[in-house]
Amino acid sequence: MSLKKSLVITAALLASFSSAASNISLAFDNDNIVLGYELELQEALKLKGDYLQTIDNGYTLDTGIYAFQDAGATFFELGAKAMRMDNDNGDGYALAFGGLGGIRLTEEFSVEAEFHYSPEILAFGDTENYSQWALRASYAVMPTANFFVEYNYTTVTYDNMPDERLTADILFGLAWIF
Repeated sequence: MSLKKSLVITAALLASFSSAASNISLAFDNDNIVLGYELELQEALKLKGDYLQTIDNGYTLDTGIYAFQDAGATFFELGAKAMRMDNDNGDGYALAFGGLGGIRLTEEFSVEAEFHYSPEILAFGDTENYSQWALRASYAVMPTANFFVEYNYTTVTYDNMPDERLTADILFGLAWIF
């Protein structure tokens, strides 16, 4: 799939999520684009997901449910996400467990770390396991918009193939809060 087609799909998804999401985000660099959403279901439960399109390695689509705690300067999420991957070395599905933790250094500036892992027993199709970690710094430029920079490292192991690194990149993005 070309990057131009990905941008059209991303714009359509962005428009469709804007009516229901409490947070949507768009991040990119020269080789990747990520569209994300978060929807608070209850006081401490949220639904969230991402669509990652890489210029060289296909796409990954995930959605998951997370319990979250926001305790003043610190915040945490724990949960699981289901994923569909269609990449160069194969395609498949996985169920990954993980979450994130972060700290607000000021009212506008925060840092967070995220990790997800799926072992072979929870991976299907050509997929054997999946791991992702991200480090993110976010700055609230206004009450309804956050600018962020993140380092995203994602790998997938496929049947009888070496690990495929989907991303190991610095992405720049903007999150809109509704």
